[in-house]
Amino acid sequence: MKRAVVIAIVAVVIVAIAAGSFAFLSMGGRGLGVEEVRIGAIVPLTGPFAQLGSNYPLGFQLALDEINEKGGVLGAKLRLIVYDDKNDAKEAVAAFQRLVEVDKVVAVVGLDSSGIAAAVVPEAEKYKVPVFFQTAGSPGLLTKSTRFAFRTCLPAAPMVVQAVAEFIQAKGIKTVASVVASYEWGLKVKDAYDRLVKPLPGVTLQQEEAPPGERDFTAYLRKLQPLNPELLSGLGHPPGVQTLIKQAVEMGFNSKYFIGAFASYPLYIDLIGEAAYNRVVEFSCINWDSPEYLSIAQKFYQRYNKWMDMRAATGYVTAYLIANAIEKTRSTDPVKIADYIRSSRYEHPIFAWPLSYTEWGELKEATLRMVTLVKKAPPSGVNPSANWWIETLYTSKPLQPYVPEK
Repeated sequence: MKRAVVIAIVAVVIVAIAAGSFAFLSMGGRGLGVEEVRIGAIVPLTGPFAQLGSNYPLGFQLALDEINEKGGVLGAKLRLIVYDDKNDAKEAVAAFQRLVEVDKVVAVVGLDSSGIAAAVVPEAEKYKVPVFFQTAGSPGLLTKSTRFAFRTCLPAAPMVVQAVAEFIQAKGIKTVASVVASYEWGLKVKDAYDRLVKPLPGVTLQQEEAPPGERDFTAYLRKLQPLNPELLSGLGHPPGVQTLIKQAVEMGFNSKYFIGAFASYPLYIDLIGEAAYNRVVEFSCINWDSPEYLSIAQKFYQRYNKWMDMRAATGYVTAYLIANAIEKTRSTDPVKIADYIRSSRYEHPIFAWPLSYTEWGELKEATLRMVTLVKKAPPSGVNPSANWWIETLYTSKPLQPYVPEK
């Protein structure tokens, strides 16, 4: 069965913004020979992750509309086909197979969680169609032989802890407590804390392990309370991180910083109110204060009446990443697209690092932003209903790419 129904969009991003959208240069020649190019998205539109995952395709679609409004790329328009994974691995695999075999897409994006990505990556390798994770950070998703899977916004767990270790040193923190979940992501975070944080001079580290489904963290927090941690980390427990921090605040933890896990920024304010400001530290792959982001975010809000959060912005950038690869290869062959992305370097002004990759699809130049929420009005037109904005506390050095064991 033929796989590739061609894709034809693309554009070269010029560092200037014109009227809120990027300018494009169309390549000459006879084009790709098709009228429409399809890209698939597998995202959680229902279920516990819907609040986070549903914004990703909105950002992706905004980028495609910008391209299509300028005539598409090489004579073809771009189309996004979205399926709901329902936070179920079997649903995600079935959706991937439909996208490749029936819809004839040239790439698949989305993949919000590590569990979903783990089920889809073997299919991507089998069909030789590239997939792009938005926030799936389990180290085990990639092996040294992986060639069709790529991270975008979230590096592998040990890489994230590299940034935390730098932050601890930069802020002079001496007591660190961590709660992790007893599954792959959490255990890898725990191991990385032991390797990278525990040996830091003068630093005392205590870690507690809780089930992934735990929502009452009081017993674990009581064990940590005597340490009086300056930093309490929930990085290793994404399913419960915001509840964990809420309960710590209620128990009187006076930690200077609470480390999150790529969770929803505004939900912290809803849960813990004033205690969120200047204390909750989250991660970001977006340059929130760049003029390019602000211009795009205003356009996003006008269209969707929503703030262009990290996931929506990641979708937007990923659309241009794929478009750029198609233009440069002048091909809709998924293998050529994947090969080009793996061996090239793509920069976008709203993204915090260049998208360049190891042979197995790990980020090569990630420099994580560690941000907090501050009580002030956001920039005009970006999120008018909010009374908070984002401030960068620390930007990591380029993170050492994680090397799989096999």
